[in-house]
Amino acid sequence: MNTIIENTTLEKIEKEIISLKNQTAENIILMGQKFIAAKKLVPHGGWGDWLEDKVGFSQRTANQFMRIAKEYGLNSQAISNLEATKIYLLMELPVEDRDNFISQNDLKNLSTREVKSRLQEYKRNNTELWKVVDKIEDFNTYDVRVDELKPLPNHEKYFGRIKGKNYVYFLDSIQKCGVIQSILITRDMTIISGHERVRACKDLGIETIPARYFSCSNKRNMKLDDLLLHTFFECNMHTRSSIFYLACAWDELYFGDTEKANYYMDKFVNEGDQMDKELDEWLEEKKKELQAMRESKNKKILGEFN
Repeated sequence: MNTIIENTTLEKIEKEIISLKNQTAENIILMGQKFIAAKKLVPHGGWGDWLEDKVGFSQRTANQFMRIAKEYGLNSQAISNLEATKIYLLMELPVEDRDNFISQNDLKNLSTREVKSRLQEYKRNNTELWKVVDKIEDFNTYDVRVDELKPLPNHEKYFGRIKGKNYVYFLDSIQKCGVIQSILITRDMTIISGHERVRACKDLGIETIPARYFSCSNKRNMKLDDLLLHTFFECNMHTRSSIFYLACAWDELYFGDTEKANYYMDKFVNEGDQMDKELDEWLEEKKKELQAMRESKNKKILGEFN
């Protein structure tokens, strides 16, 4: 009696698979679920024959459909309107990268050849990238040896070194207080942010410096060099000096909007001197405040001894 019920159920599944086979690609997930159900009912050793004789599928295709059904389920809108061949290509990517790739590309309006080309570029970029950039953020700070660090290539092209009295103040601050803000580096010890802090440590004979490892999702699918340069620009956008405008200009010029790049460059040219003057005045004010605090503290200590 159970054999009759199983045969009836299996025949029903066969008809459903053949029906779905002739419909849109969004039914691949549903077909995969049907294959999963059928495989439990087909006698051991007869799976391949059943596929070919009853529904006209190869084991490879059926396995692909079952994998898609398991990994996407019925709720995935991202692939619902894609052709079967494009969905197969997406399966080449790790699960955690698929949504990112889909969001970057209008897959529905790309040819299969274009999708394949972009997938190859994505995999090539990210294979290189994840060797030195973390996918998951490491919140720890590590003391790394200064002599093992490498500068970001051509970083001085975009921002010059701290010079003159500003560098003297900078050295004095690090000598007295140490490096307060950790630098940002890649796993291959390339500096993304903190070149001047590293230079100061070298000049002062300090052997180690606190560092954090760079992490990102690379949602824009940038090549490694571009991603590091983009982050380098971003790290210079917090400053109160004219470097803020220069950083924005460089970043927009390379990775954004030309009009915005021109806007920030005009700001740098026309307002940079005033901004730097105000920063120098602010630094002088802070220096006087700190000196007054130091003198007040020293007087208090002397008073306690007298």
